[in-house]
Amino acid sequence: MATMSDVAKRAGVALSTVSHALSGKRPISEETKRRIFQAMADLDYQPHALARSLATRHSRIVALLLPPSNSTTLLESQFTFVASAAETVRQMGYNLLLWTAPAHDLEILQMLQQGFVEGLILMEVSLHDVRVEALKVRGYPFSLIGRCEDNDGISLVDLDFEDALQQAVAHLAGLGHQTIGLVSHFPALVDSGYGPAVRSLRSFQSAVKTLGLSGIVRGCQATPQDGYEVARALLVEQPALTAFIVVLDAHLSGVVQAVWEAGLHIPEDFSIIGVIAPRSAHLPTLAVTTLDFPAADMGRIGAELLIKQLTGEAIQPQQFVLRPALTVRQSTGPAHKREGIGSAKGGDRRESAT
Repeated sequence: MATMSDVAKRAGVALSTVSHALSGKRPISEETKRRIFQAMADLDYQPHALARSLATRHSRIVALLLPPSNSTTLLESQFTFVASAAETVRQMGYNLLLWTAPAHDLEILQMLQQGFVEGLILMEVSLHDVRVEALKVRGYPFSLIGRCEDNDGISLVDLDFEDALQQAVAHLAGLGHQTIGLVSHFPALVDSGYGPAVRSLRSFQSAVKTLGLSGIVRGCQATPQDGYEVARALLVEQPALTAFIVVLDAHLSGVVQAVWEAGLHIPEDFSIIGVIAPRSAHLPTLAVTTLDFPAADMGRIGAELLIKQLTGEAIQPQQFVLRPALTVRQSTGPAHKREGIGSAKGGDRRESAT
């Protein structure tokens, strides 16, 4: 197998000249280039792609940072984020590396420094995110799918969680619901400052207070079983409840099952609204009213924001906070007083009343 040294000898040039011809770092005369490329053809020499990328500092690889959540598997919306970002960077001439190390693991910064990846897209963003602080200090290119508390100088895209929860509560209030339950993120995520969890909770509590409603919050692990257990427990313990707002795709089927098992009909006896991806709203026997979570759009925009930095197309940071659309389907209707049901026990949970 021919080497770069073999090419240099055949073309009659120094090894460094061959390297410069491949990397484009220094000007080489057209005649010298012609001899070098002819020697490469004669020897059937194939430059090592990784070596070439390291030499030019342009690997054309970007990384999507998706730290593990409290779920053992990726959520439906997370799959959509990843697929959309991957397709977008491919269309823009790049490749995507999925990096799933914990948020506090900053080994990826070494890969940036060494040129293995050119920039980062961060998901699962906290209000005070150590990854963001480290990248800003070092001046590395990155974009966010999410928001911090302070977003000055950062390119980002996020869902307007404040608006989403306000719309959900207002929709239910307009149907006469007075006591609403929020099935939400695991409490530890709220305590850690995870952006979507904190913003959803704050907005829900603010909305029910503003409208003079009663709001009950319970968070749990992101699985259908956990959603079922907390919904079942709330239905027993809070007989005034007539509606649930569900903020994770993973909880939805379990919550619906709990309502049906309680002998309640949807939406005649009980209403459910989800802040979820539209395609997750269509259960086998029920189409759920949703605030449509635009995961595909957010994955695409997050990738575009980074690539435009790398190509020099974007000079100033750009920020997009997307307002979700309300799609009314079969799961919400006028409130009706219901009777309490037998006792049940929920799983690991936290409750607050507003």
